[in-house]
Amino acid sequence: MQISTSDTPLPSFRKIWNISYPLMIGLIAENLVGVIDTAFLGHVGDLELAASAIAGTFYIILFVVGMGFANGTQILIARRNGEKRLRQIGGIFENSLYFIWFFSAVIILVSLFFSRSILGFMLNSEDILNVAMRYLNIRVFTLFFSLGCVVMRSFFVGIEYTKYIGMAALVVAFTNFVLDYILIFGKIGFPAMGIEGAAWASMLAEVAGFVFFIIIVLRKVDIRTYRMFRFKRPNFHIIVQTMNLSIFTMLQNLFSLSSWFLFFIIIEKTGEQNLAASNIIRSFYILAICPLWAYGATVSTLVSNALGQNQATHVLPIIRRVIRFSVITSLIVYLPVLVSARGIMSLYTDSAYLVEIGFKSFYVVGFAIILSGFAWIIFSAISATGNTMIALFVEGITLVLYLIAVYMLSSHFPHNLEYIWSGEIVYQILLGLLSVWYFSGTHWQKKKI
Repeated sequence: MQISTSDTPLPSFRKIWNISYPLMIGLIAENLVGVIDTAFLGHVGDLELAASAIAGTFYIILFVVGMGFANGTQILIARRNGEKRLRQIGGIFENSLYFIWFFSAVIILVSLFFSRSILGFMLNSEDILNVAMRYLNIRVFTLFFSLGCVVMRSFFVGIEYTKYIGMAALVVAFTNFVLDYILIFGKIGFPAMGIEGAAWASMLAEVAGFVFFIIIVLRKVDIRTYRMFRFKRPNFHIIVQTMNLSIFTMLQNLFSLSSWFLFFIIIEKTGEQNLAASNIIRSFYILAICPLWAYGATVSTLVSNALGQNQATHVLPIIRRVIRFSVITSLIVYLPVLVSARGIMSLYTDSAYLVEIGFKSFYVVGFAIILSGFAWIIFSAISATGNTMIALFVEGITLVLYLIAVYMLSSHFPHNLEYIWSGEIVYQILLGLLSVWYFSGTHWQKKKI
């Protein structure tokens, strides 16, 4: 199947929705892996719940650095799609897979040899460290398949054919749910593996998702049009070209998730219960913000496609249209928080104490999600213009001020978790203001990739 490009880069609201909703379903389903792990481990014990917050966030840092390269792949494919240079897309896709698998192998080795030392230096609790390492030493091997899935997704988003992304993620989420139940609690003859069972379930679920993507590409995409699956020797020119676009996105993702990791390290200093409660809040936050990430990927593709067709005047109208969708969605997402923050907490844990200390933070996170409906969309459009170094600059300033705010709040209000989580509001406000500053000029229209 050949996916045609549009001759009119200013998209209708229907087109925005048609691109976004499969991504939305996909991201929600994909992040259900973490939600399901957290929910099941919350019924195993507070120590496992706290340890999974640290180990899970550390794994995500490793994952999103590689995902930054895939984001560059998506932007480059979208630009070639807009230019109607479709035969170049297969080479970009395959060389991205070469790089991402090499990257995975290196990161796995680094993690196996150095992650205990890194985490041990930062954590106060030896018990949390030991349990976290039991999880991480298995989960890290997931990188081969999870990053492979991200490159596959970048291809589909880049050519504006997102129909099967949601299906692939549902395969991952369903597989993870079934295997979590079997392996964590020891069902149908398997031993109860606890946190290690969660790690094995996540890895096997990503394998299932990657196999699904391969089947869809072979059955639904005209691979001759894009010259895909030829798997010639690596083309270092293409890899370097993609890396030049991606390196700042990779660093941006590294800094962003490292700050998220440091956020949990700061909370760990205030107590194990605060950390366990924050893992629940994080699980909900990531799931609730998935629709906004989908809109971010959509605006990135549409903006890059428009610039590929030399239609820079359509960029700001595209951003405004996507923001409308995003803000409305974020308001809808916030409604369950207003209705039952305690109820949401109770789904994750049987501990009345964790519910009591954590439920107020849901109101803070809900307000941050509303702000993100504006901030994240316009920020995502920066990288789509090709100025990924500027995106890194914007993110870097925002994260430094965010961490300062979180540290000060934790120092002054260590027993008020909702005050510490209000740092997310600071983050969204700063990100939005700096992104608006970028688009207030015209220099972004001249970037070539």
